[in-house]
Amino acid sequence: MARLLRAAAAASVIAQAAASAGAETSLPDKLEGHGGPIKSVTVSADGTHVLTASFDYALIYWDVSDPDPDLVHRLRGHGGAANDAAFVPGRNTAVSVGDDGTLIQWDLATGDPLGAVPSDPIKMLDVDVAPDGRLAAAAAWDGTARLYDLTEMVEIARLPHRANVNAVAFSDDGAMLYTAAYDGQITAWDVASQRALRPVHSHGWGVNSIAMLPGNRLAFGGLDGSFGVIDLANDGTADTVQDLAKSDRPIQTVRASADGALVGFGDGAGEVAIFTTDSGALLERGAVTYGPVWDFDFIPGTQNIYHVGLDDFAALWRISPRDFAPIQAELPRRFQIRDSEDPGELEFLRKCSVCHTLTPDDGNRAGPTLHGLFGRQAGSLPDYPYSPALRNLDVVWTEDTVAQLFDDGPDVMVPGTTMPVQRLKQVTRRDELIRFLKTATAVVD
Repeated sequence: MARLLRAAAAASVIAQAAASAGAETSLPDKLEGHGGPIKSVTVSADGTHVLTASFDYALIYWDVSDPDPDLVHRLRGHGGAANDAAFVPGRNTAVSVGDDGTLIQWDLATGDPLGAVPSDPIKMLDVDVAPDGRLAAAAAWDGTARLYDLTEMVEIARLPHRANVNAVAFSDDGAMLYTAAYDGQITAWDVASQRALRPVHSHGWGVNSIAMLPGNRLAFGGLDGSFGVIDLANDGTADTVQDLAKSDRPIQTVRASADGALVGFGDGAGEVAIFTTDSGALLERGAVTYGPVWDFDFIPGTQNIYHVGLDDFAALWRISPRDFAPIQAELPRRFQIRDSEDPGELEFLRKCSVCHTLTPDDGNRAGPTLHGLFGRQAGSLPDYPYSPALRNLDVVWTEDTVAQLFDDGPDVMVPGTTMPVQRLKQVTRRDELIRFLKTATAVVD
């Protein structure tokens, strides 16, 4: 009987979606503009704008009000991969966090940073903003959750955990903060006092993502593929958990729709599953990409989502009525290519192509173009935002200095650089890469 009721509820939602489908505004199928895999996607409350955060160190603010998306601003300021972003309620601003341990607040009218709160260079994976727009919280991989005052742009507290923190979520009234950590603990905190009130749930496996639901409930996704909902309206002495689904791969992200009617997960195998929150009925489940779904978000007023992962673009997926369009990702991706007759090219594809291009005009990736590399002063391209360490490096790129970079690693050769650590200790592989780069980056008159 319970299954029949859930199926009926799902059918009702599908019927409502079909009836309203004709009234939905057309949305762009792709948001293309990043130079690396996209870590997060967030849709504005009115569904007209989207924020994407990428491995290329940048965020993009999109206008998706018609099928031809407008790249409004490219937001550059992080010294590492940008991992997550959130709109600030009541203001035309957004906040973001990344691998550099910095929280930045952005003016969305101009694309300029309003302020940044630096910290130790520790990875921050997740950020949430309180409903009144006054506070933000971030999940950090030093075993803390951070609280920030967005008016003064200062850090006001660090909430200690026993393991890396993966996710944060404010309650609907902003009085509580929920945090989820790698040790499987979900904890409730009193925001005013910054005190831990109680453990909400001990999962046993790491919890990667959480999302608030109506009725004082919390959805969570685990490293073991578990997806469930916790009833928070108990006395804190016992868990009340509804297990909704199980994936064969880790749950990467959990999201709820703005109206609270839908909740879903994206997993490590490219699958998304969407449920109704009132009954827990499965609405739709399917593969949307190849590789992990690192994030997705619902588009308010529709039955659509944007999802992101290893591709350089965000892609639209129509949940209901289901559009059985093919997966937009293409394989192999440039950094997944494993077959090449040139061993030097193979090393470039594996080690360098995520961050660098070989063409003179592609500046959207995490690193600068390598076109014209040999004989160039380090940190000298005029339009690339180098770290101070590279701008001040008195080195000209030659076969010897490039070899040193891969022998010692960027962190040793250029202390303070934001370049990811790459080493090639095998001399033959290193030399093949340098040989390939000398030819592929040469400037032809």
